[in-house]
Amino acid sequence: MKPYFKRTVLLLNNLDKIDNLLKKAIKFSSQHQTILEILYVHEVALFEIPDYFLSKDRMAKNQIDKEKIQAKIEESIKAFDEVFNHAILVYIDDTVDRVIQHAKKEKQILFITPYEPKLSESLIQRVPYSFLIIKDDALEEYNNIIVPLDLKEKSRKVLLVAKEIFATKPITILHDYRYLLDMMTIQVDYFNLAPITTPNLLELNQTVKADQQKSFEAYKKEFNIEGVFIDDDYSSLDKSLIEYISNHNFDLTLLYHQDTELFLSPSLIVELMKKVSTDLFILNLENE
Repeated sequence: MKPYFKRTVLLLNNLDKIDNLLKKAIKFSSQHQTILEILYVHEVALFEIPDYFLSKDRMAKNQIDKEKIQAKIEESIKAFDEVFNHAILVYIDDTVDRVIQHAKKEKQILFITPYEPKLSESLIQRVPYSFLIIKDDALEEYNNIIVPLDLKEKSRKVLLVAKEIFATKPITILHDYRYLLDMMTIQVDYFNLAPITTPNLLELNQTVKADQQKSFEAYKKEFNIEGVFIDDDYSSLDKSLIEYISNHNFDLTLLYHQDTELFLSPSLIVELMKKVSTDLFILNLENE
């Protein structure tokens, strides 16, 4: 099957645990037959500059020694037996802008990066590309993948891409029917979402649930895939998703941008990213 991503970029802000991160990046780069691009951006506001990276003549100017950083990365790369093409770029500050500039509007580009709360949130909210956010850098294989879906047309494309990227790995789909119910039963009042309560709401609830259950079963059959249909009227949408993912042995959560919808908007993705312990693969199909 044709590789999905045309570029693979390992995005780093420090060199802690670089060996484990390189393992993941090399694997994805090899899978998609791309050069591994290593983009190192030293955020002075996030990390104190190690003396190792400072040249004496630049110490007073608070500048890093790019050559030393490149040499350190090359040293880590040489420790791998596998020979692969790579490129290393080193910058100071403005990670989000550097990422956008580096992508050069390439649609099918994957950024692999460790989880850093504030920085990761900014990337998800501002950068329109796909990310593998690493929380467990020691994890070598993904053997239990969860994919929350809204069952709209984009869901089909997401599953096709997921099965393309993780062809030999078990994937479980997850759906909460209340997503669609919420979209049908809210009104905008001075930009605040408020629930609409009518005598027909209970009947609407049951109708939506039945229709979504039917669609969900059709997805499972079409893709020959396991699935969980959340039927919980007593907790919020984001809480149900977080609790289910957290209480089962998933090691990767695959999400996708829905910038114009309630479900899996960047804000909900950020909430999930903060509270689930799995790595997160955030697929962006907006530019396709």
